[in-house]
Amino acid sequence: MRDLFQGLPGLFDLRGWFQGVFSQDPHPVFQFIRYGLAGVAAMAANVLFFALSEWFLFPVGEAGEADVLSFPSRWSELGPWLSEMGSNERVLNYVKCNVVAFLMANVVAYILNFRWVFESGRHSRHVEILLFFAVSFVAFVIGTALAGLMVGSFGMNEYLAKIGDIVSAILINYICRKFLIFKG
Repeated sequence: MRDLFQGLPGLFDLRGWFQGVFSQDPHPVFQFIRYGLAGVAAMAANVLFFALSEWFLFPVGEAGEADVLSFPSRWSELGPWLSEMGSNERVLNYVKCNVVAFLMANVVAYILNFRWVFESGRHSRHVEILLFFAVSFVAFVIGTALAGLMVGSFGMNEYLAKIGDIVSAILINYICRKFLIFKG
């Protein structure tokens, strides 16, 4: 653990930190900072395209009393509940907005991860792109399901639900990109 911090500038050496983040061969701590900055850019693209989709294409709207579906208390109620969720216009529009946001944010994320954060070469470019989007898709499905549950069952504001979606995606994507997709 101690070796992880060797070679880093002093805590208040802002110039050293700036140079480290933008160096050719960054220290692992600087690489993580780069991942965070790339993630902020991808998240901004995600939220921007989600909002644009919600405003212009698929309005989610406010939750009314009839829109909120209580989470089933027994397993036998799960199938009918899922069927109702699938026909809930708020949930469907949330998912549509999230698909648009997912695709656009992943284009931004791939370009930044490939060009600036990680080293390519563990796989061919085609396999790398396929794995990148596959892992992102798994994170997307998990996050969308979580957010759909928040919107459909708890009547939560779609932007608060989006936070849970984003946090789950960050965790899944970093681990998989660092150890499975890119060289390191």
